[in-house]
Amino acid sequence: MFQLRRHGTAFSTCENPVRPLLVLVSILIATLFAQPGAARAADSPFEPLKQQLRAEAFDEAFVNALYTPEVRLQLKTVAATMRIQESRLNYQQFLEPAAVRRAQEFSATYRSVLEQAQAVYGVDPYVIASILLVETGCGRNTGQTQVLAVLSTFAVMDQAAYRDLIWTRVRPQDRERWGREGFDAKLRQRAAWALAELKALLQWYPNQPERIKALRGSVMGALGWPQFLPSSLVRYGVDGDGNGAIDLFSAADAIHSIANYLKGYGWNPEGTESDHQAVIFEYNHSTPYVTTILELARRLRQ
Repeated sequence: MFQLRRHGTAFSTCENPVRPLLVLVSILIATLFAQPGAARAADSPFEPLKQQLRAEAFDEAFVNALYTPEVRLQLKTVAATMRIQESRLNYQQFLEPAAVRRAQEFSATYRSVLEQAQAVYGVDPYVIASILLVETGCGRNTGQTQVLAVLSTFAVMDQAAYRDLIWTRVRPQDRERWGREGFDAKLRQRAAWALAELKALLQWYPNQPERIKALRGSVMGALGWPQFLPSSLVRYGVDGDGNGAIDLFSAADAIHSIANYLKGYGWNPEGTESDHQAVIFEYNHSTPYVTTILELARRLRQ
């Protein structure tokens, strides 16, 4: 966590002639670090963000209830995202026999739900099952990162002091790859993105601070079986089981929400392979990801 710390120095004898000067310097340093602004920056790293949310018309009591001590800066997590290189991720693992069997079992278990989603949205059920396998192992691995904390940490990256802290946490080869200007530009971009996602999250769960704090997801704040960002949940979330609530941690809602997302980006059952590639690319901007989804879907059809 970004904190200001003081380190005291002990003096063992009063005969030291420089002691009065050192004491005076210590007092001046302590006074500087005790200024209200410095204390707020140290103790409440999200205070500027809270002010921003209140300015966006979020209720003050709601905002204050969100940012309790257990919501901490996720500097290590944010730094890790600056090391991720999509092309190096191992997508071949999702085409191994065990992974294919898991997707087959999922497709068999939820066959009626997948067929219903296909009837409503026109989306290939095997593509839906493939996305769920790659994203979360069909719901088994939805992430352990506190969504509120990580989105809030990204949101404060508009501040140079926090970007400096992230810079010190990335590897030398990553610093060389980014360059400082590119690194700062990327984090400023992510700060704006994260603020929008954070507002979507708070709008989706109005005045439900405890529920929001309990949400766990990916290192980028994605939620549930389909790993939707909050803005996608707001736009494409579907109550697939008709119970009156949208829960991306349930199979039916996840299946229908993915189908709705793909249809929203132009999925056409009569489309070409190239058309389908373009739509899936909107789910995850990665060519290896798209290739894996379509190949896995092909194997599931066999």
